Formats: sequence, structure tokens, C-alpha cells
Amino acid sequence: MISIRQATEDDLAGILQVEQSWPEGGRASEDKFIARLKKFPQGFFLACIPNESGIERIIATVTAMPLHYNPSAMMEFKSWDAVTQNGYIPTFNLNDCNAIYIVSGVIDSEYRGGNIFSPMILSEVALAESLGKRYVLAGAVIPGYKKFYDAITEISAFDYCRRRRGKHLVDPLLSMYEAIGFSVPDESHVIAEYYPDDASRNFAALVVRDLLKPL
Repeated sequence: MISIRQATEDDLAGILQVEQSWPEGGRASEDKFIARLKKFPQGFFLACIPNESGIERIIATVTAMPLHYNPSAMMEFKSWDAVTQNGYIPTFNLNDCNAIYIVSGVIDSEYRGGNIFSPMILSEVALAESLGKRYVLAGAVIPGYKKFYDAITEISAFDYCRRRRGKHLVDPLLSMYEAIGFSVPDESHVIAEYYPDDASRNFAALVVRDLLKPL
């Protein structure tokens, strides 16, 4: 039985264990998680299960921060580092923010493929709603892009983000986001060199859920 709850500093050992499932060069250090917990603890969620002894085990994490998002002014979203202050998250005035931005999300490699992604992201959606914010955003890698680009056609990153196979988006991560109400609004939301990820050719798609729009 998976439960989702807010993280505390007492969870750091388990959080860092989950982080080992992320590629080594992109793993967050302990001090970055501490900064996120101190600056915006309500946006730091954990997915947990009991182990064989009944003791809780952390199997996924998601962190977030408030920011102001203007769909027609994307110059502030030039890279993940710029948006998140290299993962430490910048100081903010919550009243000046209209969005929750998902900083990171990691699922333990043993538990990928299960129903963990959606409830974790939707925890951030519920938080945004409770705070009266209009948007939830994430800078999503597009992990199928390089393989598609190399094997099929030299397709642009934006066109790839719109490509479908039947009813579903070709990219697996974008497809999961779309299933819970997120979309890539336009070409300006597909950003080169946003986050280093070879499978995405270093592109990322800024996916957005507008809470004023019905699903």
C-alpha cells in the first residue's frame, strides 16, 4: 500500500537513497534537499511503502517551488539551473507567485512502471489548488527524442513533442503528463540545453497544467 506524505529532515537518508536511482551526474546533494525543505517544505512529497518488517520505506520523491509564470514571456526559463538556482530554489514571495514549478521527481528504480508518477505529480497539483495558484509546471526531459531523431527522421524537438502514435504522444514521459492534464503550450516551451540529458538531445519541454481550464 503506497502512501504519500510531506517530507521532513528526518527523511534525508531515505531521500538520498532514492536519489541513487537518478544518473550520477544529475543527483542532488544533501544540502540541496535541505534547502528545499527549509524554503518550501509543503512542496516536498514522498511516496512510501512498508517493508517486510512493517517499517516505512521511501520509494519516490518530488520537490517543488513557487514562481511567477507568464506564458508569453519565456526568457526566464532558459535552463533548469537558472529557474531553480542550481537546485537550491530561489527566495520567493508566495503572494507574487501564480504557479508551482516541479523541481525534481525520482522514483526508485525497483518501483518504476507502477502507479506512482501520477499521484506524486497530482500532489503538487492539489497543493497549487490549495494555495490558490493557477498553474503547475515542470521542465520535463523528452527521453524518446534522440532515438526517434536518429532512427526515423531529423524531426524538430517541438514536432517530436506533438507526435502521436494513435491517441498517445510518442514520448513516454510527455504521455504520462498529458494523461493528468499537462500539455506543451507552444514551441517556446520546448527549450534547447535546458537540462543535460543525452536521450533528450539536451532538450526539455515545459509542460503546463492550467487549473482554470477543465480537464
